[in-house]
Amino acid sequence: MTEETVFLPQPSRAFIQPGTRLNDTYVVRSLIAAGGMGEVYKGEALGTGDAVAIKVIKPELARNTAALALFRREASALHHLNHEAIVRYFVFSVDAKLDLPYLAMEFVDGVLLSERLKDEPLDTPTLSLLLRRLAAGLQAAHDLGIIHRDVSPDNVILPGGNVARAKLIDFGIARSPNQEGTVIGGGFAGKYAYVSPEQLGLYGGEVTPKSDIYSLGLLLVHAARGQAIDMGSTHLEVIEKRRRVPDLAGIDERIRPVLTAMLQPNPKDRPADMAAAAALLPTGEPRRRRIGPLLAAAAGLATAAILGGAAVLVLPRSDPAPPRVVEAPRPAPRNDAGPGTDPGRPQERPPERSQGTQQGTQQDDDVARRKAEFEKAARERAAQHRAALDERQALEERQAREERPAVIPLDDPGPDPDEPHAPPRPELPRTVTATANADQVERFVRNYEGGDCFFATAVSVHPPNVVVDAFGALSQPFMAFDAAFQRDLGVDPQITLHQVMEAQCPLVDFLARQFPLRDARAASLTITSDLLRNGQELSGVVEAGSDRSIELLLISDDGRVSNLGRSLRRSGDSARFSVKVEGNGTPKPQLLLALTSQKPLSSLRGGGTARASQIFRLIGDELDRDPRPAGIAVSYFKLGN
Repeated sequence: MTEETVFLPQPSRAFIQPGTRLNDTYVVRSLIAAGGMGEVYKGEALGTGDAVAIKVIKPELARNTAALALFRREASALHHLNHEAIVRYFVFSVDAKLDLPYLAMEFVDGVLLSERLKDEPLDTPTLSLLLRRLAAGLQAAHDLGIIHRDVSPDNVILPGGNVARAKLIDFGIARSPNQEGTVIGGGFAGKYAYVSPEQLGLYGGEVTPKSDIYSLGLLLVHAARGQAIDMGSTHLEVIEKRRRVPDLAGIDERIRPVLTAMLQPNPKDRPADMAAAAALLPTGEPRRRRIGPLLAAAAGLATAAILGGAAVLVLPRSDPAPPRVVEAPRPAPRNDAGPGTDPGRPQERPPERSQGTQQGTQQDDDVARRKAEFEKAARERAAQHRAALDERQALEERQAREERPAVIPLDDPGPDPDEPHAPPRPELPRTVTATANADQVERFVRNYEGGDCFFATAVSVHPPNVVVDAFGALSQPFMAFDAAFQRDLGVDPQITLHQVMEAQCPLVDFLARQFPLRDARAASLTITSDLLRNGQELSGVVEAGSDRSIELLLISDDGRVSNLGRSLRRSGDSARFSVKVEGNGTPKPQLLLALTSQKPLSSLRGGGTARASQIFRLIGDELDRDPRPAGIAVSYFKLGN
């Protein structure tokens, strides 16, 4: 999911007044940014007077489980991430008086990269500097398992306008590395310019750090040209344009091969990681500036020849290579003194100076010749690489025509042949004007009847930034939901669908019936990764009151429910867990459910495993009989080889 952050020219939407104190630790000074789910303020640390940025979740979302979980996830994921190219996160807390969750982070005074690029594009040396800077920061995040998922010029800030100090901002309360899903609806269209193919479900739909490599490549194209590359405006165009490397005409030839590698449609063909992407940049100064150093090196060789010494000449290369050692010729000893000269007396040697100059000229010619040979070889290698990529692209296009891609189509697919009675999706204009208010949005989502195996909950209810989390086995019911939402409310929502297996539908039906009745603040569930391999650890934390009982259930793709309660380790208001999971074959969806209540649930007293179709009926009946509040939180991940 994404959240569009709008930097306001004037702070006119603040719902926290200047001077407000948060836990007597920070004081709010002014509003600096606003989005659909929260706002960011400039603040001050009371103890030191240091400027800080304070991100708060909107009060109307403070009791929304999904929104709170995303907010906590950002704080948890980035708490230990410390890199100069990433804005630092200080603390997550809840103000006791206002009952308001907030994040305190580094305050950065600067201009957004997107604003800077409106004036002029970046030259190649500056572009290379930006690539190295952002790649280093993203590599640090990836090393901790954090994927940004929304790398764009809007999320890069230049302190003091200096590209050398660029920082990534807004990892986003709606963009956790633990979120997995397929986006349906036009709410995602604002970020189509930078989204990777796998974020749209292509090439298996597995979002890895290589997704950020692709998005960074598109950002760099924007920076090189001064405007975003056209990656499509309709759903169909967006997908089709990501089946091939975009047109990079006009990009400096020195950096074009780097961008070509980063923008390979198939993640397997991109650089292994951010460090590898940065390593593709040519070393040394740009070619147009190498004339001076090369002549200086040649002159140095001439001088060394005169003095009878040796010199080392490192030719400029795109690919690193061992330095060439060029030994200057030593003058042969002279045994024949000329007539009328004293052999033991130093001779004046103006001819030697002329000879040295000629020798230096010869070295200049050697340098130029080697440089020309190297550039010719580099062009041949680049041509071979392009030919190989073109051949692979042609093969993939043929395969794409022969086989239906395993993705959820974002454009209207028409009736599903496997569902002959599925109603056709009504045609609607994609550009709509928001006419509804937050109450109408919340009421529509709560009362919408999507049928069996359908659950949707609003994460943000403020038009036009409506965000919906969804769980279900089929995409068609949610496409119908999207169409009805636009028709009735005049709003194009962003819907993130977490597709489940049919055997997991009893949990989805349980959520649809029980979730609206429960206290959203009573439970929060965070996991460390949304994709696990066979034998890896599933770990995370459940947040709940210290006086509440916590149940933790794992619902596998075959409908088996395992009670993980014994793996919980309580400490105050939180309980951590870590269990090894096993799964083979293509990654399949798994669901993790946390239940909190005043006392342990008797329906789960036996432990062990059960079938989803049985256990969730029993849990639902027990919750219906107990009037005391209970909390529900759910997380989604995939497991396989």
